[in-house]
Amino acid sequence: MHQDLMALLYSYLYIGGVVVVGELAKRGGMSTEIARKIIHVGVGLWIFGTLALFTNPYVAAIPPVTAAMGNWVIHKKRLLQSTEAEPENLGTVWFPISFAILILTMWDTPTAIAGGVMAMTIGDAVAATVGIRWGRRSYATFGGRRKSLEGSAAMFAGAFISIWLVMGLYSEFVGLAVLAAVVATCTEALGIKGRDNLWVPLSAGLTIYIGMNLTQSVADALGAGALLASLIGILAWMKGSLSPSGVLGAIITGTLLFGLGGWTGGLALIAFFISSSLLSKLFRTRKAEVEAEYAKTGTRDLGQALANAGVASAAILALALTGDARFLGACLGALAAANADTWATELGVLSPSAPRLITTFRAVPAGTSGAISLAGTLAAAAGAAFVGLVPALVTPRLWSLLPWLALAGLAGAFLDSILGATVQGTYYCPQCQKETEQKRHRCGAPTRLHKGFAWLGNDLVNLLATLAGALVGFVAM
Repeated sequence: MHQDLMALLYSYLYIGGVVVVGELAKRGGMSTEIARKIIHVGVGLWIFGTLALFTNPYVAAIPPVTAAMGNWVIHKKRLLQSTEAEPENLGTVWFPISFAILILTMWDTPTAIAGGVMAMTIGDAVAATVGIRWGRRSYATFGGRRKSLEGSAAMFAGAFISIWLVMGLYSEFVGLAVLAAVVATCTEALGIKGRDNLWVPLSAGLTIYIGMNLTQSVADALGAGALLASLIGILAWMKGSLSPSGVLGAIITGTLLFGLGGWTGGLALIAFFISSSLLSKLFRTRKAEVEAEYAKTGTRDLGQALANAGVASAAILALALTGDARFLGACLGALAAANADTWATELGVLSPSAPRLITTFRAVPAGTSGAISLAGTLAAAAGAAFVGLVPALVTPRLWSLLPWLALAGLAGAFLDSILGATVQGTYYCPQCQKETEQKRHRCGAPTRLHKGFAWLGNDLVNLLATLAGALVGFVAM
């Protein structure tokens, strides 16, 4: 107990000294940005002192808890110039809270505690500096806040280096350090009002905590998958195929499919993503009038990314956990259904003949929810088979699965059409007198629910369609 009491004293002396240095630097003419970073980095480094000096996690959590309460008062009363921020930015409060949570939940794994804290300590400091000074490619996050690609890249580099240093530069932890850095970067990109100071340490720490219980091969595979998915997602964003939130969706699903799915899962995802992205851009002028009534454009967001690849990612995770090969079939079937729907939508609208509603077979305008055509059906079958064809080039045993994948794609596409014709929320614009998937029409006028359920939108319909494809693939494997 005596050691913990002395550790408490050292903690308050050190943290108090860091704050004094930062405040004096600010009052001496240094910018608020630099003074704030002095305190941020200085306080973050004390995690090593905490782990070295304390023996009881409950006592070790006392300094960060009291610091959080003190920082809240300092922030509200504007007592320190060096830590001033917007009124809603409680980063100085959330950061010590993350300390306390990590200490109380992961005391048996100090590497996870230190890695989580250092990801925020170093990564965020570097990201802010690079983003402010050299950020050129900006993107919007929650609440309309702007961040930059350059800042996020710096966040990844800083987080990776600091986590790897915490792990002692052991080569077997490189993959885990990459994975944790990607997680930290994504979390920081979503952070507003200082909440990234809470979620970055917790997410990075939890990733390390779980990852250290995985085999090296799995951790390396997930790290490589996360890095590859991130690079593809960023390139797709720069080309206009993904929105910033869509990049996040691509990283979430791609990490699992690339990391756990091997060549089969990775190539199937690439076949779906590249082919569907290219088709969405081809003949855009000819499709513009029809696509204008869709709920979403060809630039995929988070909802679309999860709707199209979420079931496949869950299936590949189930494969890793159970070893049941049928889940690989489910993964391929889900991606086949997603690609079938995309190919049918993008190519079916180019058909010279009018499509027909799947429930009544009466002719309807192109782009109507639930409409099908011969051209669209053939495109759906081809798109589904293409998802299996690409990985079959390196995994010959998949050739026999191609007819089943075509069937899985058609099952998903037809379910999508049936739901679109019956229960998917469809709206009507009284001003333009047009049926649309948009709650506010492109003319600016609000629309009214015309048929179906308002909660059953296009993303949920796509998710259900991929689930149908997954079931066919599961049975066929």
